[in-house]
Amino acid sequence: MPERDIYQDLAKMIDEGDIVGQPITPSFLKLLSLQFTDDEAELALKIGMTGGTLDDLTEKTGMDKDELKNKMMAMADKGTIIYDPADKDPIYRTVGMTAGGLTETGPWAGIRFPFSAELIKTAHQVTIEHCEDKLGALGMAYTPVWVGMAALPDDVQPSENLAEEVKEAGHWSVSMCPCRVSRALVDPENTCDHIYETCVHTGALSRWAVKHKMARELSHDELVDLLKELNKDGLVHTINLLGQICNCCEDCCGIFRTHKMGAPTFIPSPFMAQADQETCTACETCADRCPVDAITVDDTAAVDQHVCIGCGVCVPACPVDAVELIRRPESE
Repeated sequence: MPERDIYQDLAKMIDEGDIVGQPITPSFLKLLSLQFTDDEAELALKIGMTGGTLDDLTEKTGMDKDELKNKMMAMADKGTIIYDPADKDPIYRTVGMTAGGLTETGPWAGIRFPFSAELIKTAHQVTIEHCEDKLGALGMAYTPVWVGMAALPDDVQPSENLAEEVKEAGHWSVSMCPCRVSRALVDPENTCDHIYETCVHTGALSRWAVKHKMARELSHDELVDLLKELNKDGLVHTINLLGQICNCCEDCCGIFRTHKMGAPTFIPSPFMAQADQETCTACETCADRCPVDAITVDDTAAVDQHVCIGCGVCVPACPVDAVELIRRPESE
């Protein structure tokens, strides 16, 4: 009989157990073989993506409790086992692909292990496959857009303000963007010009990422300042799912890859851009900044409000403050 391929089994579990799945490709199998030893892959299969408490898993695996705990902590350092450090009796789970997935947890801390550089390069291709074969095939918009923190309109509600929405999470942190880091290693002659430390975590995900040295902890005030800086840099606040907030660019982020494929991608914010025709100088800065090509400039800037996703990166870029965000009609 052919020898069992433990990584094929692990890939199948992740594909079937994840929210949107993951194509089982040579690149994904390589990523798994880099991030898990054979023994870790076997243990990850037993733990599963629903996981269990330490007592549950001790009984399930037949391992000594202390040995199992130490093994899971070592795997957590590599970003493959996740739990909430604040829980007295946490649930330990095998990491999948969505919002704190394997293409993200490996690159978050940069080069930490002998395999890190190769893992990060491999994650670049796996991300492309995940976007094109899974996210791009969903047939529906899947990425909420949050209005830019440096462009908040006066009538924004707390539930529409990203910083206010995550305030009760109680823990915040930031890591390196896996999309930009992986592209920089794969294509060093064509790196992204945007800020690299942009992957934001909140709540349980943040506590876990900080404890295992994958993220830098922030106060809430520091989080607000960071989000404003990222908005001014031209990055789009997206997602806020399972404790993860992305700050995306059209250069190298996977979310924009599905958008460029023509697939439904963005759930626009409740706002849209508008240019003041009296003060606009037609400098084209806003059009250059717009990541979805919603702005054209002739005598003045004009916004296609059906294309605009309400991200607000155009607002702080305008040198004469001619662009603002206004509330989108309720019918939209």
